Amino acid sequence: MRRATPLAPRLRARLRLPALLAALTLLLYAVARLDAKIQPILQEFAEYETRSAVVRLMNDAVAQEMAQSPERYRELYAVTTGADGGVQTVQGDPQAVNLARASLIRAVTAALDAAPEQRLEIPLGSLLDSAILNDLGPAWTLTIQPRGYVDGELIETAKAVEINRVEYRIDLTLTASVNMILEGRAHMLIAETTVPLVHVLLDGQTPGYYSRES
Repeated sequence: MRRATPLAPRLRARLRLPALLAALTLLLYAVARLDAKIQPILQEFAEYETRSAVVRLMNDAVAQEMAQSPERYRELYAVTTGADGGVQTVQGDPQAVNLARASLIRAVTAALDAAPEQRLEIPLGSLLDSAILNDLGPAWTLTIQPRGYVDGELIETAKAVEINRVEYRIDLTLTASVNMILEGRAHMLIAETTVPLVHVLLDGQTPGYYSRES
């Protein structure tokens, strides 16, 4: 004759399954909430790491090009002065400035094309702003593909910085489009760096004429 199962153990067994389901539901909800909170931080962190890596490559390529061909980056502007020795006009040399721009774009493009693909692991702990949890927990894979289109914009300015002193600048802003792959999803980013081609202080008032187009 089969013995009857006591009521209390059977009741506990029946209650255990709903409790486990409730705990699992709460766990999945907590994970979903954490993921929703982490994803924007992860995206921002990955974009920062990608841009930083590419800007370092760009700056290294610029420094190497300017060190190898320093004569190309001299005599980029001309100044005319008045009888008192003060600056009257200042103007970039269009041919020299555009040659410098083309050379730097070519150097940066070559450096990005030659750079190997970079893979980084981003641990969960590094996203939580905690020194204790840093580098701990599961990690996401970030792949940086630096190859991309490079462009450069010349910006020429002259302004008074103190009495009878003029600051004259020609800056080249280089931009590169790069591919970032985060957990299998591709994102196109723009990395940017500014190269000072000319930065001088001249005696005199802010000139009434200077070239803004090179």
